[in-house]
Order: sequence, then C-alpha cells, then structure tokens
Amino acid sequence: MRTITLAVASFISLAAFAQTPTIAWEAPVDCNTPSQGMLRPRIALNATGAPVVLWGASGPARNYVAIGSGTGFTSAMEVSTPGCVPAVADWMGSSIAAVGNTVWVVMKATPEETKPVYARRSDDGGYTWGDTVRVDPFDGLVSRFPTIALSNPDLPVVQYMQFDGGWNGARQVVTHMMGGAFMSPVRISTPYAPGEVCDCCPNQIIADDNRAVALYRNAGSNIRVIWGATSLDGGQSFPVGNEVDATGWVLNACPSSGPGGYLVGDSVRYVWMSGASNGTKVHIGTALAADLSVGAQRFVMPGEASGVQQNFPRIAGNGDTLGVVWENYNNGARDIFFSWSVTGVNGLSVAELVNVDMTGTQRTPDIAYANGAFHIVWGEAGTNQVRYRRAVIQSGVGIDDAFASDTPFRFDPTDNSVVVGGGAWTSAEVFDMNGKRVHTGPVRNGRVRMAALPAAVYILRVGDRNGRSAEWRFTNR
Repeated sequence: MRTITLAVASFISLAAFAQTPTIAWEAPVDCNTPSQGMLRPRIALNATGAPVVLWGASGPARNYVAIGSGTGFTSAMEVSTPGCVPAVADWMGSSIAAVGNTVWVVMKATPEETKPVYARRSDDGGYTWGDTVRVDPFDGLVSRFPTIALSNPDLPVVQYMQFDGGWNGARQVVTHMMGGAFMSPVRISTPYAPGEVCDCCPNQIIADDNRAVALYRNAGSNIRVIWGATSLDGGQSFPVGNEVDATGWVLNACPSSGPGGYLVGDSVRYVWMSGASNGTKVHIGTALAADLSVGAQRFVMPGEASGVQQNFPRIAGNGDTLGVVWENYNNGARDIFFSWSVTGVNGLSVAELVNVDMTGTQRTPDIAYANGAFHIVWGEAGTNQVRYRRAVIQSGVGIDDAFASDTPFRFDPTDNSVVVGGGAWTSAEVFDMNGKRVHTGPVRNGRVRMAALPAAVYILRVGDRNGRSAEWRFTNR
C-alpha cells in the first residue's frame, strides 16, 4: 500500500511547521567567464525550474543568456543581434520573463534617439531563440527602458518610456501582443501622474492572467515617488492609476532607480528605493491591484544607519512567501543583501549577506522564486561577471499565515487522494525537488487525486481563486 508522509519528523501541525522555517544556502556559482560582462543581470525560471539569466556587456554592447544546470551554467549565448546593439548599463538594460518553457527578452537598440525596442522568443527554455520582433511602432517617438511580463506565452506585455522629439514629454506606455505583433501603445502615466515621469528611472510591469500592473517613478514637481496603473484586459487598457509610494521624496536630480513587484490574487507586493528619510533606503509595500489603494508600507530593514545606502531592490514570491534583494553600500563596499518571509511583508527576516566569497564590488541584483527556493543573481564588478546563488526554505515551504493549527494534510488510501484544508482550494500542482512539475489537477471537496509517483520527496502546492496558495513538502514511500 502506498503511503504519503511529511518529510519532517514528528510533524504535529501546520502552525508549528510554519513557525520555524530556515534558509539553506547553496554555494555561489559563476554564470559566465571572467571579463564576459556583468551589467544589470535579470533572471527567470523555465519549466524545469532552471534559472535563465540575462545580462549586458559593454565594449561592444551585447546581451547574453546562460542557463543553470544545477551544478553550473551553459556557455553564454548572445541574444542581441547585429541590428540591435542594446542599451546596457549597470543601472538599466534589458528584461526577461518566462512561462513554462517559453522565454521572452526585450531590449532597446542604440542609438536610443532613433532605434526601436526589440523582443525575442525562445520556446525551449532559453536554449534557442527566434527572430527579433519590433515592439514600438514607426511613430517618430523616442523609446527607452523596456520591461516585459507574461502569463500567456503568446501574449506578452511590454512597458517602456516614451518621449517626444528632443527627449521631451517623458511618459510611460504599455503595448500588448496580438496575432504575433505588438499593438499601438497606450499611455499609462497620463492622465494619472502629474507632470512628467522620472526620465532616468527604469520601470517594471507585472502580469497574472488578464491582469497587468505597470509600476514607475514619477517626477512631477520633483516629487520622485512610485506610481502604478492597472489593466484588467491583458494590457489593452489601463483605466486605474494611483500613487503607491507615501514617502513624498523631493529630489531635484535623477535617482536612476525604479520599482519591482509581483502579483498575488488582487494584491501587489512591491519594493522601491526612496531617500525621503534616513538616507536612501529600500521600502516595501502592498496595494490592491483593482484600484491600487495602498496598504502596509515600511522599511525593509528598519533602524539602519543613515550612512548605509540601499538601492536597486527586487522582489519575488508566491502568496505570503517572498524574498527581497538589494545593493547595500556601506563604508566604501557594495554588497548584496537578502531578506525573506513566509508571512507577508511584515514578517521579513534580518538581512543576510548573499555574496559571501567575494565582497565589496557587487551590483544590481535580481531574484526569482518557485517551489520553495529563491534564485538570486548579481553583477561582480571585481571579475566582470555574473554570479548566482540559490536559497532553499527548510522546515516550512511557503506556508500561508492564515492557516489554523489543525489544518489537515493526510493521505487517504481508499481513493488514492491527499486531503488538504485551511482554504477553499481549487487547483493543485506537485513538483519534484528539481522544480519539475510532475502532477497537476483540481482540488475537489478538499481532496487532491494523486498520480502514481515514484518514491521520493515532493512539494504539493494548492491555490484558490483569490490567489492564495500554500505548499507542503511530503515523502511518497
């Protein structure tokens, strides 16, 4: 008879399981060879859970991709082309997103005043790439700072900054793909945000099903705060816009730093840098995606000395499990720090140093999350290369903080199902410890019918219609 047991001894309750999670760090890994570039790396995860890392190099400007194998990375593959010499720097560059094995990259060609934004697509997890597709139309306007998101492999949405001639009238716009081509962009900062947007600050678009939220920094009257706009039709229109940053930062200069975020149900979790008080520090906040009404906002690391400068934050997560990375500058050294939580934005851990074997010259990190693991990349200026490190949650993988202590999780051999509680769950997925999805199906009457699985350790993830989710680690014996 087959049995399913939890992979922790003497498991009493989910509440006890959720109270003592820890992080297990794996050793840092080089993504490329020395002197192969390290500008503003970005990361996505393909269908196998493998990290697909995109970064820029200078002299000449190029974009590269490498894919993690568990012990190392493939050789760097150039995804820029002779017709698209990308705009890259350590504070801005190209963007990557993935759904399953479909991976998209978007990049701005140079010279920026005259060249367009291009996108490329891979359907095998990042190993081979199709032709470039033009993103912005032949409208005589100037574009820069593209970011991309997708919840459907065929329907990416791209946010970018748009100018009139002479770099005037900075504004944010979004275009969506239909029938294999990108449509005319729609303005999303106008009419909501006053004045012009911050013309040197990258943006971030995030998407989930038909919902998309575009985040950006505005500059009206030198108030350098974060705004957002929401679409409920896959990026075709953005009827809602609102300020989502209460810091009120007044700055008559350009901070060259933008927001990052992710969607969970009707909630947006997002991070940004502000110099409104106590020096430049990283903040985290929540808002309702439907109307962008603001919820909790706080410093990621309260009580930090004013002389410590924090910048370039990024966030990733699923439900209330989330991780934040940022560049930390203190006493002449730049390092990458990480804080995480399984109970939402108010449960963030004490910051941990990510780059343990090389310190002082680390830049512009990024982060992805799936199946109980955070995947972190950053630029190592000392060796001019990109580095990667994985952090795995132990003794509690993404447990939702709303669960009661008597939430059941048990195997019922009478109908070969797993019984789960604690919510109105509608969907279930099972992943092996390499991040590969091995089972998917509905939750009916609180039960998940399990496929026949080999004896091993797995992660069961359940979700509901409101975007809440929970994960358990179990052993199939």
